[in-house]
Amino acid sequence: MKKLIYSILFICNVLLFSSCTDDKPIFIADLGSEEIAFTNSFASEYLLSKETKNNIADRFIWNPSILGVNSDYEVQAAIDEAFTKPVSIGVSKQTNIPVLVSQLLDLADQLGLDEDPKTTDSAGKPNNTGVVYFRVKSKIGNGGAGTEEIISTIQMINIKLIEKVPTSTACNPLWVVGDAIKNVGWNFTLPTKCESDVQRVKISFLNGKFRFFTAENNWATGLNYEYYKNKGYVIDARLKSEGAGDFNFEFIGTPGIYEMVVDSVKKTIVLNPSGSLWAVGDATPGDWNFSGGETELVETSPDIWEATAAYKVGDFRFFQSKGVWDTNNNFKHYKDLGYTIDAKLTNGGGNDENFHFNGPAGTYKLVINAIDKTIKMTN
Repeated sequence: MKKLIYSILFICNVLLFSSCTDDKPIFIADLGSEEIAFTNSFASEYLLSKETKNNIADRFIWNPSILGVNSDYEVQAAIDEAFTKPVSIGVSKQTNIPVLVSQLLDLADQLGLDEDPKTTDSAGKPNNTGVVYFRVKSKIGNGGAGTEEIISTIQMINIKLIEKVPTSTACNPLWVVGDAIKNVGWNFTLPTKCESDVQRVKISFLNGKFRFFTAENNWATGLNYEYYKNKGYVIDARLKSEGAGDFNFEFIGTPGIYEMVVDSVKKTIVLNPSGSLWAVGDATPGDWNFSGGETELVETSPDIWEATAAYKVGDFRFFQSKGVWDTNNNFKHYKDLGYTIDAKLTNGGGNDENFHFNGPAGTYKLVINAIDKTIKMTN
């Protein structure tokens, strides 16, 4: 700590025949900056979560400045040691201040950290840890000439977001087996997609029989029509019981593609018929109208839609219902889902972010494959 030096000059001529002309002392103050530093012990790592955002992460303490007249103390934080963009944590006349978890979360957000266990940083490491920096500022002096700002040494602290393990909604799939299923037959090749209490599967139905199995290649685990009926399920009218033998399900509806949904909470088995997609826009023959010239993409096999039509330079998008404009199957929709999109199609920009066809005008077969997540155009 730099000492304040009081220099007292007492000038008096003590020569013979002389006397002091002034007996008042003159004070000269050296207003240099004084050292200040945090004095509390810091944790090796501060664990953060949104659930505890209102809690105090720690109380930062520093030594008081002794010399001169002090302004309020201000604690600042930053995500870089140079304090390029300092953030004020708080101002106090005391020599301590609480730092909230929420304030550390704000810094974590600036660093781009998150609590998702699936995300990683550029090095492939978990993206939930980082380093932030703190300092305390004050002033010494009387506020006038010679007053100087003092800044503490910088304190580095480690922060860590507690990663959230997603609540498991995992359940075991069912295997759909039978001659009612095109390209499957009595083989274990078609599992359902299990979403907690709901099983979903796209099926190209033929008139025939099928059964569910809870284990792959295990014929002893079959669940037939009577099993679900006895459990109180309401079953789609296009399905009936075989009535004898294995009491399998029998599909008696119009052959085609359906999404079958088995809901163990609602206790229902429902068949939702396949729906077409409609390409509408000035790049297509029908322009921006549902007037008969629009391009219908038919689901030719489960989760694969296709149609052949003439395209020219321009924009278009897909709609899930003919004549309904409120769907959002634009370029961005498919890109966000991770689709690989043909180079002849780009983002048309603007608020609509439609598909923009930029290839040579001509007739193309457009295929949307929701299994492989691709959109392709071929002559």
